[in-house]
Amino acid sequence: MNKRTIFLVLAAALLASCGKDKGSYKVEPLKVVTETVSAGSQTASRHYVGKVEEESSTPVSFTGSGCVTKVYVEEGQYVAKGQLIAEMDPTQSQNALEAAKAMLTQAQDAQERMKVLYESQSISEIDWVNVNTKLRTAQSSYQMAGKALADCHLKAPCSGIIGKKQMESGMTALPSQPVCTILDITRVKVKIAVPEKEIALFGPEMAAGQGATITAEALGGKTFQSKQFVRSVQGESLTHTYDVRFTLPNPDGQLLPGMVVSVALPLGAETEQRVLTLPLRAVQQDTDGSNFVWLKKDGKAHRQTIQTGQPQGDRIVIESGLSEGNEVIVEGYQKVSEGSEVLGSAE
Repeated sequence: MNKRTIFLVLAAALLASCGKDKGSYKVEPLKVVTETVSAGSQTASRHYVGKVEEESSTPVSFTGSGCVTKVYVEEGQYVAKGQLIAEMDPTQSQNALEAAKAMLTQAQDAQERMKVLYESQSISEIDWVNVNTKLRTAQSSYQMAGKALADCHLKAPCSGIIGKKQMESGMTALPSQPVCTILDITRVKVKIAVPEKEIALFGPEMAAGQGATITAEALGGKTFQSKQFVRSVQGESLTHTYDVRFTLPNPDGQLLPGMVVSVALPLGAETEQRVLTLPLRAVQQDTDGSNFVWLKKDGKAHRQTIQTGQPQGDRIVIESGLSEGNEVIVEGYQKVSEGSEVLGSAE
């Protein structure tokens, strides 16, 4: 048998083997978790995106200039009123105090000597007034120098949480240049921007009713209620919105400045509507910004474009694109493509 014949026999055997494997290969359906779309009732409300703000912010700074030798606090640390925040090199203030003390001693000695002369009427009235004026000036200078030395120890003017820390050891402090800020977050404010056509909703009747529901996703969807609010009387000229700030207690310090929250304002206790909702994790965004989900139809995956509404905790309202009874893939959709065979189980 020549080489050509051997080659043809081997090629035929290989083709037969490949054909057998191809015929026996079967794609297994992808396992996914689905949720059947159903409508639920919800109280009609308006939703806004808000940001948490501190009740007050106090900048803490030295009254003089000098080199900062030590900063004792860190961002996020709680400090009590009177607690030491930072220290500045006291050398210059100490020298100034010594000089003021010397001048005071001199003025006191001069006043005691001149007193004898004044009582014996050996000096004029104006000379006696000048001596006492110099003494009072020296006393004031000494007191000011003492305060400047004491101010080298920067103490907290109030209790609160250290916000932004702006200085470190070795830096040069200038008068009124903040070393850090102290935030009061025992109560916080939630600021929202309200369109001018909706600002009338924030009136006395809202404060007397249910108020607003504030949801913090960063805290696992924890909700807070607030009826206390202040609305600005001057709107933004570009956006035509008004700032509204809700105030609420924060004794545990869970709500932090800068945290994004959602604010829901009920339109009426008796006003309800039927809405479709899905878990947030099931909704995906395309490159063009549109939203879509994966449906399970006849055992296969199909992509469906949807329009979404307001989020509700870990779910979101579906305004269009779905109907009751649709099976939406909520887990395992990362593996599917259009037409993929899927084997779904209800969540």
